[in-house]
Amino acid sequence: MNAPLEDAARLAAFPGGYALAYGSHATATHRPGSDLDLLYTGAGPLTAERLAALVEQVKQLHRRHGLDLDDEVPYETKLYTTLHQAEQAANGDGFTPGEGAPATVRETAFLTTDSFRLRLVFNALTTPNVFLAGNPAAYRRHTARAERTAARLAHTLHGARKVTVGQAAETLLRAPDGRTGKDYLGYLHPAHLHAVLARGFADLAARGSYKVTAAGEFQPAR
Repeated sequence: MNAPLEDAARLAAFPGGYALAYGSHATATHRPGSDLDLLYTGAGPLTAERLAALVEQVKQLHRRHGLDLDDEVPYETKLYTTLHQAEQAANGDGFTPGEGAPATVRETAFLTTDSFRLRLVFNALTTPNVFLAGNPAAYRRHTARAERTAARLAHTLHGARKVTVGQAAETLLRAPDGRTGKDYLGYLHPAHLHAVLARGFADLAARGSYKVTAAGEFQPAR
């Protein structure tokens, strides 16, 4: 864990919750000045004053380490979520059933919605991340649930009854219209996504809701 992440871990002081980092610092691909992507969770909502204080602490951390600030998504939206909201995110509540390939509108009105916040938390749980501090059991529970949801989401978006892990990964990496990365679902690391989906499908199969064909494809058990 690098020095900025160690400082970020010290800000995790929310009962029952945990903190994680995602993005370039989690994959050690950051450049000098790359901002931190952080998520803090806790048992309940923060007061406006406490949230403002956390945002200021994180901004001071960036300044102290000479890091850029990225507020395209406001820190008030992306920095903190309750454990209940994290559970909703892991369940896929940020996505609308039947909407097809989700759209990302990079405008403030969209980037501050509750549905986008849940999608952002879902992305943090299913992209490369580093556990910083707090409740590891809650972190593992949310991560495992999000991986199962990612598998289901990929299967739904793929459209066929049977899907391989590779096909599922490609479905989440690229929209039918060619959108990728932040313009789609935010996935940038194919190998990691493949591993996430492999675990998600294996977990679904172990629970009896999916089954594996002789060709290594996954399909609903019923």
